[in-house]
Amino acid sequence: MDVGKAQAEFVLVALLLGVGIGLRLPAVAFLALPLAVHLLGGFVLASADRPPRLQATRTVSASRVWEGETVEVTVEVANRGRRVELLHVRDPVPRGVEVLEGGGEVLADLAPGAALTLAYTARVRRGVYELPSVRVQARDFLGYVGWSAEVPCPAGLTVLPRYERLGGITLSPRRTLPQAGTARSRRGGAGVEFFGAREYRPGDEIRRINWKATARTGELVVTEYEEERAADVVVVLDVRAAAYRGVDPLELLDHSARGAATVVQGLLAQGNRVGLLLYGAYLDWVYPGYGRRHGERLLRQIARARPGHSEVFAELRNIPTRLLAPGSQVVVVSPLLPGDEEDLGALVARGYRVLVLVPDVTTMEREHLGTGPEVEMAARILALERWALVGRLYAARVRPLLWDVRYPLAPQARAAWRRLW
Repeated sequence: MDVGKAQAEFVLVALLLGVGIGLRLPAVAFLALPLAVHLLGGFVLASADRPPRLQATRTVSASRVWEGETVEVTVEVANRGRRVELLHVRDPVPRGVEVLEGGGEVLADLAPGAALTLAYTARVRRGVYELPSVRVQARDFLGYVGWSAEVPCPAGLTVLPRYERLGGITLSPRRTLPQAGTARSRRGGAGVEFFGAREYRPGDEIRRINWKATARTGELVVTEYEEERAADVVVVLDVRAAAYRGVDPLELLDHSARGAATVVQGLLAQGNRVGLLLYGAYLDWVYPGYGRRHGERLLRQIARARPGHSEVFAELRNIPTRLLAPGSQVVVVSPLLPGDEEDLGALVARGYRVLVLVPDVTTMEREHLGTGPEVEMAARILALERWALVGRLYAARVRPLLWDVRYPLAPQARAAWRRLW
């Protein structure tokens, strides 16, 4: 019951009665009668205290969408009990959901057996969202009795990061798998890249005989090609909060998530066995695997990535190597912090091939800050620091791919890979 309203009305009734009786003004005393009836009715309703029986159902147009797409959310609240004179329904929109059309709340009078509908269209950012309940507030027609609760109507929504088709990148890990793939194995066999020549052995295919070398040497010579096999690859997505500082840290993390999704899908398409590690406030590990279903699992895991902080995982040197197959390929997606190049160099010294995809944030921050001599000077300093970091990565035998996030990743990666080779 609304105690403040009841107290105010009781004081007003007592005041009118006191003035009417004290001054012998029956008309003034009579004014207290409707207020007294209203107050008495409020106490009767409060003694009953019957909360309304409401049932909510939520419908989402799609449970799995790509970032940037829109979804339509509909919530229907049905009255299964007595009449509710004043009902306020609000659907709390989680962070990352931008309402474009419609509204997230409604105020109505709900008769027994009737239902009201709340609908809106929203654009959702990358992530995994749980929409558990709607918040409901109800009042009686006298305004004394109020009731508020959360009516459950669970629904899930997964927003996957967009990715590009990545091609033209050939890995060369120290060890490969026996399955066919695109990674260079540094051994002769079936392939397309020239590996060497050797003498003819019984069982070799006739079409592989190098007739020019045979004419020069007088003996049968066979051309060998570098065998291409599948590789074990682990993609490490850096989610350390310290690495995502600037104008919009979440936007930078979204860029890193898109880069990780592009790398994951591209390497899976090449026949490699790909695993994923989210490294930051926690270790979120997905074992390496193949296939489209595994790629969907990796995308859903990347969609969950959120920045965090932990003293244990503050440096890349604490990446658990027990999760990495010996001699495998490691791809790190991170804006990087000073000192990370030494930790990545330690991975190379342990026998891993390390490739790092670095989203270049200098251009993004420059667009947010505007123009001016101070901004130009700061942009030059940041660019020099970035290129100095790239130079230290080369010195540590780590292959860096610098990505200007204003433009698509795939053509930049192909061009950078050709320059590396």
